[in-house]
Parts: sequence; structure tokens; C-alpha cells
Amino acid sequence: MPRPASLLTALLLLAAPLHAAGPSSPQAAIDASTAAMFEGDAPRALALLASVPDAQWSGKDLAYRQCLQARFGATPPPAPASTAIDDPVVRDVLGAYQHYWWAALREPARRSQAEAALLADLRGQLKVDAKAAPTLDDVEPVVERTLLARGWHAQLGVTPPLRELMLWHSQETRPFVVSLPDGPQPVDVDLLADFASYGWSSFARCDRGANGGWTTDTKLFAVLPLYDGGVDGEDFRVVFLAHEAQHFADKQRFKNLANWELEYRAKLVELAMADKVRERRLHYFLTSQGDDTNAPHNYANKRVIDDLRTRLGASPETVPVATLQAAARELLHADTQRRLASTPASGTPSATQRM
Repeated sequence: MPRPASLLTALLLLAAPLHAAGPSSPQAAIDASTAAMFEGDAPRALALLASVPDAQWSGKDLAYRQCLQARFGATPPPAPASTAIDDPVVRDVLGAYQHYWWAALREPARRSQAEAALLADLRGQLKVDAKAAPTLDDVEPVVERTLLARGWHAQLGVTPPLRELMLWHSQETRPFVVSLPDGPQPVDVDLLADFASYGWSSFARCDRGANGGWTTDTKLFAVLPLYDGGVDGEDFRVVFLAHEAQHFADKQRFKNLANWELEYRAKLVELAMADKVRERRLHYFLTSQGDDTNAPHNYANKRVIDDLRTRLGASPETVPVATLQAAARELLHADTQRRLASTPASGTPSATQRM
């Protein structure tokens, strides 16, 4: 394993063969690097960004590339982005997670060592005995109670493939009834605001994107600042509310769906209902794909696009909106019928997050 000081040099060397066959534009490189980051692989993401010549980069795309290169090519790690938090306990907890994200993303093969270092760091900060909290799952309730006592709400656990920490100040609960393809679904939604951390997927992309929300067994949680138009916009109504309401319904209806299966069904719902946001969501599904089920969003994107191409006999971005919506509904209905025939019991998988 190379020493950290040689990592960026190694990445630039890796990028050389990608120059000819890799991404042909800054946007294509950003799309490919985003898919790599969703799989927890910063070296691959940086190599993809480096494969497009410097002269092609400008504006916000250049700033994004420079931010990622500085963040994940730096030795020692960059200063934590939590310095604006006044409370030193909260700042140090978030700093511990940010250092873990940096280490785990920068060296994917050493992810377990990064998790062990995070556990030791949190135990030391919160004065938790190793016998009382032998794992991160054991120490996270202490983290959550500590943050809540200091006025901060937190989302912890795992957003595959990394441990998560989203951190916000305020929230309110509202009821909604969502008209899903399979019928109406009532849900309660916590609308979250005043964020200090949008989680690891935002950190991994220099805040260019973030998780928009997640689902539990009892309600939905929406990262409201990310949705233009608020609760009345199509972005919120389709990309968040319909997507997460489908997760909620599927958790009640089916037993032990894998995260990628939940995402597959919810992404079909988006395409069955989307109009104004259809092009943007399709672009994401087309450019962020993978074969690793441990990166459920990328894997589900690939399955959605492959199945739509088979049903349509064409790439989904080339057909009219109504045709795409109908095909997505048909795929969802077929998947539902197959699951109803083979899964008589219901279950409640762990929380999932929307990207």
C-alpha cells in the first residue's frame, strides 16, 4: 500500500490510460465520479476527474474538481468543515465523522480500519467504556442522546456503504396522502431544516449534492432546504414524497426487501409520476450505475434503466413522457405481482435514504 503522500501522484498516473477511453467532458467526468463516490471510492472518482484535460474545466465545474482534489488528495486531512458550530462537543463529534468519511473514501480497502478509528474516537470524546459500547451500533445511541441534549437532531446508522451523520436543528411534522401508482398512501413527514451536516454523500461531493430524505417504519423525513419550491414543488412531491412513500408502503407490505429492491421500486414510481423533473432524474439514473448491491442506488439505477430499455425497445430518454410513465407503471405492477405471489408475510427493513 503506498504511503498517503504518494496517493495523489498514484491517482494521476492511474488517470493516464483513462484519458483516451474515459469521460470526454467535465460533465461526463463529474457524473462518473459521482457514481464512484456513491460506491465509496474517492481514488476512482479523482482519477476520472483527472482524465479530462485541465483546459476543459471552468466555472463551478472547475471549482468542484479542485475541491475534491484538495479534500481527498490532501495529506494530512483537510480541516473539518464543522468549525462554524459553537458547541465544542457537537463540533468534535461531527469532526470525528468527517475524518472517518475522509479516510474511508480515500482508502476503500481500509474502510474497516476507518470505522474502528471512528469508534475509538467517539468512545474517547463521550467517555464511553469499550465494554458498554463494543461496536458503533452500541455507541450511536449515546451519540444521539448527547447531540439531542445540546439542541441537535441526528440521523445515524448506515447509508451504504458508509456510516452516516446528518445533523440539523429544527423540524416539524405534517400529514400527507400520496397518490402512488398502487393507490393512496397516508404518511407523516418530518420537515427538517437548519442543517450543520448533510451526511457523507454531501461531504464526498463537496456539497454539490446530498441525500434528500429517508424512511423509517413510522414516518418520512425530508431535508427541506434541498427542494426548490418547498412542499408544493414537483421535486418534493415526486422525488422525495412519492419515492419515500413507496418505501413506506413496501415496508408494510413485503418482508425483508433488500435496499436495492426498495430503491428499484421507488425509482420506478418517480418515473411513473415525473414530468418537469423527468429529464434530471433520468440523467442521474443513466450516469450513476453499478454492479455492487452494497451501493444500492447505483445498482437500482442500472436495473431500472435495463428493464425500461427491454420493455420499451429503446433508451428511456428517447421516448415521450407518457410512454415512459406507462412503462414504469407496468414494470412496478409486474414487480408487485411477483412479490405478492412469493412473499405472503410483511416485514419492516431498516431505514433507507433517497439520493
